[in-house]
Amino acid sequence: MTDRSESPDAGSPADVVAAKKALRRTVRRSRAERDEELKHRDAADLSTRVLALEAVRRASCVAVYASLPDEPGTADLRRALQQQGIRVLLPVVVEPTSSPVLDWGLDTGHLEDNNVLNLWQPSGERLGPDAIAQADVLLIPALAVDTNGARMGQGRGYYDATLARLSSLRPDALVIALVHDDELLDAATTPVPREPHDRPVDGVVTPRRSLSFPRA
Repeated sequence: MTDRSESPDAGSPADVVAAKKALRRTVRRSRAERDEELKHRDAADLSTRVLALEAVRRASCVAVYASLPDEPGTADLRRALQQQGIRVLLPVVVEPTSSPVLDWGLDTGHLEDNNVLNLWQPSGERLGPDAIAQADVLLIPALAVDTNGARMGQGRGYYDATLARLSSLRPDALVIALVHDDELLDAATTPVPREPHDRPVDGVVTPRRSLSFPRA
């Protein structure tokens, strides 16, 4: 397995950006065509697979996200985590400033529409960006992850900034991306394009697979 500190991309920065845009278009098109019944089955399977992870079973606090319709569903997972007595944090998008920032709030089951990016967020007290250090495990969204742990998000940079913050606040926290089965890519044939600011993940879970990646 390739050292995750090494970039798999041999092209110019412009080539990497173009490759990311092309891959995002492909994934978004595939997500838009996904069957509704399959989505419900996958959400249940994803929840079961995440809850089986030892790190999650041992966690006292887990950060996750309220999924959008085209993302792997997290509603079942969020409820199951809370039923097991685990505190669940959800991200809150802060109004854009000079750099992207995620605030955090406790998941009480009550969500409100975020006017910044039309995302669902907790409606209660804001805990501040550093509250992410409370989480033993972060379950984060992605459009694609490859088998070297390279992650591609939506391109806004919120999670890359959060993971950079986490590396100093809570370096032992486990970061796991959640994707659909066909969004877990073989790094040997279809590596996720990477830029210098992109942060790798420690693992990935799909409805039917889970993989962990050794840290560099």
